Amino acid sequence: MKEVSTKEVKGHLAQDKDEAELSKLMRLAQGGDSQSYRQALLKMREMLSKYIRNSFRRFRIPAEDSAEDVLQEVLLAIHQKRETYNPEQFFLPWMYAIARYKVIDFLRRSKVALRSTVSLDDELENLENLMVFESDSSLDADKLIDLLPEKQKKILLLVKIEGLSMEEASAKTGYSVSDVKVTVHRAIKSLQEKVQEKVQELEKEVPREDR
Repeated sequence: MKEVSTKEVKGHLAQDKDEAELSKLMRLAQGGDSQSYRQALLKMREMLSKYIRNSFRRFRIPAEDSAEDVLQEVLLAIHQKRETYNPEQFFLPWMYAIARYKVIDFLRRSKVALRSTVSLDDELENLENLMVFESDSSLDADKLIDLLPEKQKKILLLVKIEGLSMEEASAKTGYSVSDVKVTVHRAIKSLQEKVQEKVQELEKEVPREDR
């Protein structure tokens, strides 16, 4: 079972600015608006470039030309599958699912010797959820992370900042791999709850007649 599913960030996705922007652009693009599609591609290129490079760094793979090659493969796949996107669903999970498949395909084609025993799917899906959380700067992610219990904060920063795999974080902290996975899961869930609390606080500040 995956440690952190895409569904678990559903609440945050509903508030995410990138999600709102890309969903809107793709709906317009599917209606024949070529300008909206070009804007969506530019936005996706920016986000996916970061995702792919972070994925490579996570598995200790030099980015260089390979990251750009994978990026082009992902953008091409999105272009070919763009009509399969359901505008009634969130866009980012759809986009990242395609990117995850292409990254895993590259790693397997390259026969990369992975240091982690945790599955590629689990590693990359946790990375996606962290990136979805970070995508809205108005939520001040760093301050929210500081509110986490020390153990959750320490392990999340090892995974988030240093890009360690679950196994490497386990070796560095002395906790078991399963303990690290559970801690990351709880940390992200706690952050999601804090995001919702922050959103509710902001909603209370809006005058009733402006809602």
